[in-house]
Amino acid sequence: MTTVDPVFAQWLMDQARWHVAEDATLKTRWGETAETSERVTTIATKADAEAEAARQLDFMGGPLVEDEHLLKGQWAGFLGRVITLTIDKLGYDAGIDVFVIGVEDDYAAGTSRVRVLRRL
Repeated sequence: MTTVDPVFAQWLMDQARWHVAEDATLKTRWGETAETSERVTTIATKADAEAEAARQLDFMGGPLVEDEHLLKGQWAGFLGRVITLTIDKLGYDAGIDVFVIGVEDDYAAGTSRVRVLRRL
């Protein structure tokens, strides 16, 4: 009987499949302060997961600026993700890819204070 590598077996039983991508330049630049981006999506193939990881690493490669927005709804679920944000302020009219680094949901008001990183 053929045995299965225990790590591979655990990977098969997980609720999601994981792909980890790192960029040596970014790791050197950010060090211990680097954010980890984690997404659970409907991506089904390794190639698509690698393409998404490359998109996120490419986003983090340039000079970044931090913005803060007061938005309607609850945004905690987007923490640590790259999303496209479209609003009528600060040049976001056409939509800008941002990395969500902080969220404070105000359930009573139905709003969230959302901090994001965007390319300069």
